[in-house]
Amino acid sequence: MHRTPPSPGLPRAARLRAGALAAAGDALALGALTVFLLLLAPLLLLLGLLRPLLPGRAAAAARLPLVWAAYLAGFSLTALAGSLRLRARRAGPDDWRLLAARAGRRFRWLTERWTGLRFRIELPDPPPDPGRPVVVLARHAGILNTQLAVVAVSAVLGRSPRGIAKRCVALEPGLRALLRGVPLVLFRWNRAGRAAALAELSWQGRELGPGQAFWLYPEGTNYSAARRAGSIARLRARGQHALAERAEAMPHLLPPHLPGARAVLAAVDPSALVLVCGHTGPERLLPWMLGPGYGPGPGDLVRLHWWSYRADQLPTDPEEFADWLYGRWEQLDAWIADTAGPAAPPSGRRRRRRAENLDPA
Repeated sequence: MHRTPPSPGLPRAARLRAGALAAAGDALALGALTVFLLLLAPLLLLLGLLRPLLPGRAAAAARLPLVWAAYLAGFSLTALAGSLRLRARRAGPDDWRLLAARAGRRFRWLTERWTGLRFRIELPDPPPDPGRPVVVLARHAGILNTQLAVVAVSAVLGRSPRGIAKRCVALEPGLRALLRGVPLVLFRWNRAGRAAALAELSWQGRELGPGQAFWLYPEGTNYSAARRAGSIARLRARGQHALAERAEAMPHLLPPHLPGARAVLAAVDPSALVLVCGHTGPERLLPWMLGPGYGPGPGDLVRLHWWSYRADQLPTDPEEFADWLYGRWEQLDAWIADTAGPAAPPSGRRRRRRAENLDPA
């Protein structure tokens, strides 16, 4: 287990040494990434010019490297440069939150211009009360999931993000730099790591306070047709046939794991707001991972939508909680299926305000 930023319980000399090494690593990564993007620029320019002329499948394949380039140039460079400035002046949590929001806005701006992707980012309606902690239960699909979580909490919700993740997420230098100011706990995803993560979820729920949001992916891993089939088979092997049948009817999602979500929600303050977050679009950049029941959807639209619940109204009985969480996932699956048709503006009572600017600064 590794906490980011380094634990304040370390001796001062050790903290200073770790901080100096981290700053040197971020500076080196910033320089290397800048050179890499400059060398790659002619190829990216050519790919961007040719992509609108390519047939459907080829155009979709060309979009993925352009999205990654926009991510590296927009999110990673912003996070690396900003982290060096914030560490130099020992900035507080709110400064790191604003840096995450700024990095997300620049990634979105470049992605829209380089790849033609459009974003429809909605705000919760009504907005979360600033005096209440927030727990977000989100689907786990597509690429850049952790980055989406950090940016959505920082920019859309205006909260300081908290959460847990697999240690591999810190391999990307921009996100690793950003996590130096975000209390994200990283685990090896073996048996011991999963047990430690479950205990951490309870602790995080108890410690979650106003102005913070804890982001959790109940599915536990990124969506693929093979993983979905394996998860349903495991439900059947454990004798959970009713849940397996419900999971079979949700072609767009993995069945949610119950213990992690229960651990957080049982420990959190009863006044907390629980948000179920639906997003779709990034997974279509990896179409080979989607099963035959997955609707094609608009290839140029990324959407994010919220459903709100009060923590004190959620069931505590294990079977009733399983029914509640699977019910939310069924609702989310139906929403994803709705996006498979032509994109249309929301209307009537389901209309939501759109977050046109993801950087509150």
